Amino acid sequence: MVDSGIRIENNVLKSREVSRPINFPDLGSLILEYLEINADTVAQIDPTTGEEQTRGEMRDKSIRCALWMRSQGVGVGDVIAISCNDQLIAATPCFATLLLGAIVNPLHAEFNTSELRYLLRTNRPKMAFADEESAVTLAEAANTEGLDLKIVVLGQAAGFFEFAKIISEPGVEDIKNFKTTPLESPDAIATIMYTSGTTGLPKGVAVSHAVWLNTLLQTVLPCTTHETFISFASVYWVTGITSILMTVFPRYLAIIPPPFEEHLTCRLTEKYKINRLMLSPNMVIGLVKSDALGKYDLSSVKTVFYGGSALDDSLVKTFAKYLPENVSIFSVYGLTETCGRITSRLFNSKSKQNSCGKLMDNVQMKVVDPETGRIMGPNETGELFLKCEGKMFSSYYNNPEATAEAMDKEGWFHTGDLGYYDEDGEIFIVDRLKEMIKYRDHRISPIEIESVLLSHPGVKEVAVVGLPHPEDQERPLAFVVKVKRSSDDGEEVTEKELVDFVAAKLENAKHLHGGVRFVDSLAKTLSQKVRRRFMRELAKSSTQQ
Repeated sequence: MVDSGIRIENNVLKSREVSRPINFPDLGSLILEYLEINADTVAQIDPTTGEEQTRGEMRDKSIRCALWMRSQGVGVGDVIAISCNDQLIAATPCFATLLLGAIVNPLHAEFNTSELRYLLRTNRPKMAFADEESAVTLAEAANTEGLDLKIVVLGQAAGFFEFAKIISEPGVEDIKNFKTTPLESPDAIATIMYTSGTTGLPKGVAVSHAVWLNTLLQTVLPCTTHETFISFASVYWVTGITSILMTVFPRYLAIIPPPFEEHLTCRLTEKYKINRLMLSPNMVIGLVKSDALGKYDLSSVKTVFYGGSALDDSLVKTFAKYLPENVSIFSVYGLTETCGRITSRLFNSKSKQNSCGKLMDNVQMKVVDPETGRIMGPNETGELFLKCEGKMFSSYYNNPEATAEAMDKEGWFHTGDLGYYDEDGEIFIVDRLKEMIKYRDHRISPIEIESVLLSHPGVKEVAVVGLPHPEDQERPLAFVVKVKRSSDDGEEVTEKELVDFVAAKLENAKHLHGGVRFVDSLAKTLSQKVRRRFMRELAKSSTQQ
């Protein structure tokens, strides 16, 4: 029984169609206005140094940076790379770029020369802002590619423009009279972000000003109370850019953390009375498997968002025991191509176990058989196709082949995710299409086996992949990171114990016929998703030795 907001028509799941007026022509105009009218409010705090940054300071620095960029010939449509993991610093060139109608292209500061060459070759940025270490790597990559790239170092390093100096050049009158560069259309590209690259090379996702404005209007502006939030997402990811844009609005205060660590997260939550936690599933697992949750005061937490991959409800239930009774924990599903979340499920509500909730407004979904192309009905698993009014990416930047492969002629985006919806319109993600294990006549989801293994107290992290086999096609194999135990806590988990554990809970096809291999760590992408392709290659290579 589908409620009034969600309906099924000809096996297409549809949410409410809602029209929201957008009062800004572009992101630059929104940024400039909100930073000005809320100039005295603190937007960001660096807990490591204690530095606070007001919206007025962000506005001043962003305009100074934009004026210098304009003097260097930066204009509408130019790509500006930003390679810095520190959001406190990265916000300024990000805002400055949008004020000029140029395109924000975040890179990860840990990229090596080879990775940067691939991305520079595709996006051809005109200018880059980078921290000291990544500035050198960027310069090497640009020189190898024959790219004339102006690099501004966010610090000090010989041979580069220095950020502190360039923002000191414009005068007071120039700042006072500054105006954003107008765009011909809000459909102009605002950002180029990247897919996670778990199964292949990352693709540059081009998202327009209109889509970003609509996203902020739908997911950020509705907040009516003050929220202090923390997010560990790099500027490289859609969540990282969203976090930067949230700081424009006075209701939000961002705590800019060092890299994630369980005790650090809880300690900062206690110190700054954080209301909103934005976590990945792996971070939730890390917190549950650690002893940190019970050692700090987490009573300030009102909302938790997690998404990016599946997380079994049993782990979320354990997590919730350490949080206030009235906390709202949301499981969300979204992609870079949809500029973030398109479904939302409130844990412990009437939503069903392990669902990721229902479609947000202005979204359509259908489930398609990947082999026959048949549009499937409720409770039938297939590839998820999406239409998102006002939330869909423009293209894969300078990659028309990948764009045509992902977006069909009817405007449906092929997500590559396997899942289904039920008769009530709740959505369930099974796995990535490319990651399914083919065991004899069965198609097996690694996530299902991983969820079982993660419920074992001796397992800290796990990745299940298909091990090639001459008769069975592939056999499920688990790479496991053990929970470290002291001598007083008993023996660590064994392979046989885990094989038997899975066998007692799942049908034969889903048993660990490929065995268990213990590792010190799992190979992950920069967004902390498991690099499945690498793990599969590792499984094959170790078998051949």
